[in-house]
Amino acid sequence: MDNVKPIFPITDELLELVDLLNQVSGSRDDQIIPHTMTVLNKVYAQGVMEGYQKAMDKQKTLR
Repeated sequence: MDNVKPIFPITDELLELVDLLNQVSGSRDDQIIPHTMTVLNKVYAQGVMEGYQKAMDKQKTLR
């Protein structure tokens, strides 16, 4: 697992998210990464879908 590189930099915001997950989840440390990735994947997917919808709306107005 040492050769796996993150797809985004470790920022203060990410560290804050991990800290918050630690506080609210009550789970063991080995569960923090999966929880964090689940949250990040949902946020990323929502951003992709919103961007897609905006692009589709813009394309319709150009026609």
